[in-house]
Amino acid sequence: MPDKTLTALVLAAVAFSAAHDLDHLLRDDFSQPWAWAVAAAFLSVKYALTGAALYFYFCGKIGPALWAVIGVLGAAVLWFAHLSPAAEQRPPDIYAMYGSPVAGLIASGLVYAMMLSLVALALYGGWRTVWPAARLGRQNG
Repeated sequence: MPDKTLTALVLAAVAFSAAHDLDHLLRDDFSQPWAWAVAAAFLSVKYALTGAALYFYFCGKIGPALWAVIGVLGAAVLWFAHLSPAAEQRPPDIYAMYGSPVAGLIASGLVYAMMLSLVALALYGGWRTVWPAARLGRQNG
């Protein structure tokens, strides 16, 4: 039976990711002709793999360890893309791209919300992976 907290964390990360992808579209980050093809391919693969992972999770074929890995990898990619010192579009830059302070705050806040959701997913998925093994070890020892 799927863990409800883990499922909620996965769905939160997916929702923030989708909102952030929409933000990229609204800011017209794909203005180059080739960029639309790359973005469409990347987003198609990302959401197809996420859907497949959710399907296999609900079928009991994969567990929280996979979600922990996805959380870590997603947080690393997001850090390099938007939070590292070398990032081209840091949250203050995203904020400045909008004429409205409210829209800028929402768009830049999505980056932080997505990072928090990915870190929470990684930590909770890791904890759910390790804790049952530790509990079984104490019972057998």
